[in-house]
Amino acid sequence: MGVDSGRSTVARHVCYPCKRKFPTAAMLRRHERQSDSHRKQLEKREDRMRKRKRELVLACRHLRQLILANEEEQQGGAVNIELVQSQRILLEMQLQQLLGEYGQAQEYLEVSREIREARQNGTGRTPRTHEVRVGKLALSAGVAWWQSNKDVQEDRFMLDIQLESPEGHTIAGFAVLDGHSGSLCVDHLVENLQGHLQKCLRSKSSLTDESLSAAVQEACERTDKEFLQKARQMEVLDGSTMILALVYPQVEPPAPDSSRTPGCCKLLVACVGDSRAVMCQAASATESGGATALEAVPLSEDHKPNRLDEQKRIEAKGGLVDFEGVWRVFLPGSARFGGQMIARWGLAVSRSFGDLLLKEAERFDCIGVAPGGLITAEPEIRIVELEPSLHRFVVLASDGVWDVIGSQDAVSICAAQATPELAAQTLLRRTYAANSDD
Repeated sequence: MGVDSGRSTVARHVCYPCKRKFPTAAMLRRHERQSDSHRKQLEKREDRMRKRKRELVLACRHLRQLILANEEEQQGGAVNIELVQSQRILLEMQLQQLLGEYGQAQEYLEVSREIREARQNGTGRTPRTHEVRVGKLALSAGVAWWQSNKDVQEDRFMLDIQLESPEGHTIAGFAVLDGHSGSLCVDHLVENLQGHLQKCLRSKSSLTDESLSAAVQEACERTDKEFLQKARQMEVLDGSTMILALVYPQVEPPAPDSSRTPGCCKLLVACVGDSRAVMCQAASATESGGATALEAVPLSEDHKPNRLDEQKRIEAKGGLVDFEGVWRVFLPGSARFGGQMIARWGLAVSRSFGDLLLKEAERFDCIGVAPGGLITAEPEIRIVELEPSLHRFVVLASDGVWDVIGSQDAVSICAAQATPELAAQTLLRRTYAANSDD
């Protein structure tokens, strides 16, 4: 006679797209990796989501037209202003709801793409979080990146840069890299930047603000020089921007009047291009009216061609700065590259890695350009003394985020989330809902 142990025999491992249950997690994973029916179900769900995205685009467009008509009605006069304003509020609420759903739809497609590519490559999910201790600080980082509607994903990130100072202290780093004109340059940065940082740092006698800054400058120069050599051989125009953050312990004795103690940390931010770093810090009691408030503090300044100092440097080398959709740096004339004549070539940032043609235009029959490059990979560096009671977190993001989300909004969005990874995902969802496909 059998004995009922009272344990449930109901399968707890469920494949929801296929509506199937499995007795073990291993069997569920095998089903997800190998089942053709599972793959087809996912493809059907993705098709439905893409269709829903198209519907949302049309619905948003219609609501924007209604909002515009509402504005014209208010300006026309002889109307019930209170009623029209109420209609306007309702329309804007409906639009925000649809845009939020649009962002969620894109998030689903991004996750599906990642799962599909991982299955095809036989690899696991790329880690999205990293924890590390530096001095007295325990750091936790999270990342999110979307390919969006682009054919190729040219953005990269470095979540776990780990360096060692000449004295043996740990330095933790994080970077966002925004590639353009191809992914060769951005991949070169991912593969080689950390190694050059460590080599340059190892050549210093000790860890100081000056020695670390010099090591970063030298590493960027070496990494760029190395890629430009490859670009000449391959005749490619790939490039990339970078925003880099390094957290390191204060090794130097603090000033006599300083309250800082050994083990306190500093933050170095190095910027090349228009990816940006923003710090969230607590506002002072007087600024916030006595309540606890958070404010965004920029840690970098975008390298745009129309920035006065950048424009002066570009024009001194013979380059042109002109507005074509956005401000761009242009060659002063045509150039011969890759066996063809390029009549006009420009870039929307004034500093980047790679971009051979804008750095060595004189090699390619471009008349009127002085040697030395119209753009440079020299980073601008800023160092901040970290105060845990004041500084909460740092957001690193590419221009696709900052083009549609303000620094203060980004800080508010991230501060409301429970984990760094969720903060990054939510920021991207809001960015996409605000009509950024970059």
